[in-house]
Amino acid sequence: MSHATVSQPLRPAGPVSVVLPTEPEGQTDNHSAVSTTQRRRDFVNHPTRVRLYCCPRAGTLSLGTMSRAPQNLGRSRGGNPADARYIVKTFRRFLVTLFVATLAVASAAVMTFGTHPALAKYPQGLEWITTARRLQWPLMTLCLALCVSLIGLVIAGRRSAFWLIVLMPVLFLFYQRFAGDPFRRMAILDNPNFIATDKATFLKPESQVVGLVFEGQPYAYPTASLAAAPVIAHADGDKRLLVMYSPYAGRAQAFVVDNTIKPRELDIVSMPADALLLYNARIGQFINAFTGQTLSGERPEGFKTPIETRRTNWREWRTLHPDSQVLAVGGAPATEKLTPRFPTRPVNLELPGDARVALLATPHPLAVQTGKIARDSEPLNVSAGGAHLLVYRERGTGKLRAFNRVISGDLFPKFRRRAVSGKPDVAFTDADTGSLWSLDGRCLDGYAKGESLKPVAIEEDLAYGTLKSFTPDLEVLKVQ
Repeated sequence: MSHATVSQPLRPAGPVSVVLPTEPEGQTDNHSAVSTTQRRRDFVNHPTRVRLYCCPRAGTLSLGTMSRAPQNLGRSRGGNPADARYIVKTFRRFLVTLFVATLAVASAAVMTFGTHPALAKYPQGLEWITTARRLQWPLMTLCLALCVSLIGLVIAGRRSAFWLIVLMPVLFLFYQRFAGDPFRRMAILDNPNFIATDKATFLKPESQVVGLVFEGQPYAYPTASLAAAPVIAHADGDKRLLVMYSPYAGRAQAFVVDNTIKPRELDIVSMPADALLLYNARIGQFINAFTGQTLSGERPEGFKTPIETRRTNWREWRTLHPDSQVLAVGGAPATEKLTPRFPTRPVNLELPGDARVALLATPHPLAVQTGKIARDSEPLNVSAGGAHLLVYRERGTGKLRAFNRVISGDLFPKFRRRAVSGKPDVAFTDADTGSLWSLDGRCLDGYAKGESLKPVAIEEDLAYGTLKSFTPDLEVLKVQ
């Protein structure tokens, strides 16, 4: 049997060596001639089979001639037959490993970007965010299992260490999910420390605070602290209070809650349209901190009585409530003003999304641009939001006020400013009865003397885009 071996290193170019068996010189006897002739006849009558061998460790290929008999098929030392089955098996292993790596990165990407606030600008964006949050832990488990499997294959020598590069994007995505964006680092506090007013030296007179009165005790929450910890729970006696603040929208909601609401079971999910979105992991319920409701418009489980909050500066709140307790939690600089950051939901906007408005508590939600009403301008006498309103801004304090201008049950007088010498309390007069009215809506003299206008609650300095995103029937008061 003839035998030939070709060795070629696995590189772009190089020489090929061929080794052929030859007869020793000087052998010219008849026996040698007959043997050579017989071998040539056998070669012609029985064509030689050539098989390709691959030696992965040495990086060489060898060609060998061999008998047709299957039992004589041999292998080169340390090599594997480079036939179709071997090539298909190698390619299949590559595809399986690539699939595992791709699935690990994809699950981490869905977990990271599936709750991003920018998704809220799409029609089904809010549903995508909630679904991604529900699948967060299964996706994380799948991603970690795939990464551990890949590491095990590399350690066992069944895969190249090159595949460990997949861990780099996975680690980056995990960091991005839990700490990459500022709102991802916001905290939820349970029973934080409060200090007396005279010890709150870190607050300046113009520092913004959210104030409320709970069980007769005034509390002040600096907005700079709430920007770092927008969810705070604390107790007073046997009652528990939960404060939720949407820093980019500038609105706080507070509720008396029962003992089923535990901060460790709450999770900050996202900020769609700049509204803080919470998730109660115990019951699987999403809470919109901007509206204080669930995504279906209902009151969350465990939420009881709402507490009125007021956003003002520290000077004003300290003057009104000198015995306040102040949240002693550090945060951003006190003068920092957070502005709208994320896109609004797909709703029709009558004003720019970052416009600042005041929300009036009328039968139907009503918003008015705060910058359109000046201190010296005449009061607005309008019918909007299902009510007849008197809206004006105080000249001294600049505070926006609104009243329901109904007297005697069926009269809707129109007001204008008026000053009377010797009567400093007089601020308005109505054109229908000529009566004189004070800034707080009391009739001081005239036909309606003794009557008072019903005040309408106002929330100032809210982001219009966020308000419109979660209040589709919001009406905007047109002010020329």
